[in-house]
Amino acid sequence: MTIKTAVSAVIAIAGLTLQAAAQLVTPAPQQVSATAPQTDPLAKAAALYATYQGDVTDVKSNGFASANDIEDSLNNLGGHNPEQLTQGWMAYSALVAAQNPEFRAAVLDIEGYYGRDMLMTGMQNDIRYARTLSGGNSAVNQALTAVKADSSRLIGAAAFVKEQAYSLQGAGWAKGRLGNSKAKATSLFASTQTGIPARGSLVQAMHAPEINSVLAQAGRSGAPSVWESVSSAASTIRVPSVVSSFGQANRIARGKEPIADRITTLAAYRILNADPSVASSMRQAMSERETQGCLNMANLNLQQCVAAAHKHYEVPFCIGEHALSDVGKCIGKVSG
Repeated sequence: MTIKTAVSAVIAIAGLTLQAAAQLVTPAPQQVSATAPQTDPLAKAAALYATYQGDVTDVKSNGFASANDIEDSLNNLGGHNPEQLTQGWMAYSALVAAQNPEFRAAVLDIEGYYGRDMLMTGMQNDIRYARTLSGGNSAVNQALTAVKADSSRLIGAAAFVKEQAYSLQGAGWAKGRLGNSKAKATSLFASTQTGIPARGSLVQAMHAPEINSVLAQAGRSGAPSVWESVSSAASTIRVPSVVSSFGQANRIARGKEPIADRITTLAAYRILNADPSVASSMRQAMSERETQGCLNMANLNLQQCVAAAHKHYEVPFCIGEHALSDVGKCIGKVSG
């Protein structure tokens, strides 16, 4: 451990003096298992984000052949709770960041030197602390690489869906009247209040032993979004081929440093195999008001768009613009 790292750790852990730290018995570094326990709050939250992305794959792969197809996609993509989806996106980003070997080594080094409880206290007292460790910025860079791939994927999916809004104008069924569009908008609003539960298969996939290798590849420059191969019925998650080496660092957008700090703190919890006793601290770190507010606005715009629709073919435009493109822009704002 470097002197700089040691001093930073002591400063971060409020209320504990150098003498108190020196009196601690240094434990052996904890071994990180290949997979987190089934109660891992990060994996559970990330499964919510995976569920949304699985529905994106479905609409990209299948398109719309009937009014029921449109309604199913509308409900699946437009019914997510903004807070839950934000937490899921933050959790997924943290899981990717946790794969950085330099950052992982630094976290375990600090844990071995000061003890697990003191490190946990330090992260709870200062959300910025974990990112100051060696490899912290590199870990964030990996997360932002995956985020940019996801954002681009959503914006691309939006273009595909909106194109169908135009092509469907020639289909007889799509020109039919929508019915009570205001009732559909009201139903969407009700869904966003409770959210859409994560699919069991994707919860299982996020806890699978193989997930760490998938997440490590997701953070590499040139890697496509991992969700390209994940449908709503997926039981495994794999990284598509065409992956290059780590590339140029991503720039954190102005004013988004707090998000990067939270992602790194959550990644440290993952490396430590944090148990449910600190779940409340993890949920607090996963909460990010700006992204949540952006996603909430996307939901409201979607509901207004649907309420104003008269024909079936008009709804895909609403889905593409607000349930896909707006979401992609919300999560993409963290990277400059």
